[in-house]
Amino acid sequence: MTTDDSRVDSSMRELSVLTVHAPDPARAARIAARCHAVMARRRRLAGPGSAPARATWRRSLEPALVGVPCGVFLFEVLARALRLYGF
Repeated sequence: MTTDDSRVDSSMRELSVLTVHAPDPARAARIAARCHAVMARRRRLAGPGSAPARATWRRSLEPALVGVPCGVFLFEVLARALRLYGF
């Protein structure tokens, strides 16, 4: 047995002493009911088929934020390659 194995064995022995704590079922049910109520209210307010404003904004902003630096990089690579080969 290597020192690493003995370290793992001692850690597992120490961990086996710990008890598992389960949440109170009544409290878990209350929290789940509150979460479901909030999600249902948000769905009702959004209406059928409407995307959230943030999702629409992200959908148009993310490609621009990624595309512009990629375009600049590609242009710079091509410009340097053309200068290197004398075009």
